[in-house]
Amino acid sequence: MKTNIALICLLENYSKSVAKQLAERLEMFYVNVDEMVEFELGDENHILETLGDTAGHKYIEECENKVVKNVTTFENTVICMNPAEMFTQDNFDKITSTSYVIYLQISPKCFEQRCKFSGDYIDESLNEISFTERDKDYVDKSDIVLNCSTYKEQKAVKKLLKSINKFFKKKAQEKKHA
Repeated sequence: MKTNIALICLLENYSKSVAKQLAERLEMFYVNVDEMVEFELGDENHILETLGDTAGHKYIEECENKVVKNVTTFENTVICMNPAEMFTQDNFDKITSTSYVIYLQISPKCFEQRCKFSGDYIDESLNEISFTERDKDYVDKSDIVLNCSTYKEQKAVKKLLKSINKFFKKKAQEKKHA
């Protein structure tokens, strides 16, 4: 049975803020997978220097997988995830077994503007074509998609609560008619 919500967004600071506020409003726990991985790893650059590029990245990936596996044992939790790093098929399958996935969608233009304003990291490889491909993939893999291009965090939480309510009403109707 799914008891968690996994929130994904290309903007780290935005998704953390929305996830924290959503958890508070729903009286759920909050966890950030990236922060758990950072805690588990310590200094990522030191690992890469010590183990070398190939072995270092393999070790980091194993750590990410371990953290995701651990997070799937949580209940009543809003999980904040970075989709680009965490959405290997295996990790995605683990997360979706215990969580409803919500994608906070943004436009490429909004992504650039918010990164500059918030200080979020801009992935230079994320040109408009790869942005669109990733966006389509995240839309396809999510239970709920909320376009947040024009919403500040508080408004996004309000819209998200409405979307969640609508989603569960629809699920109840489907179950009733099945």
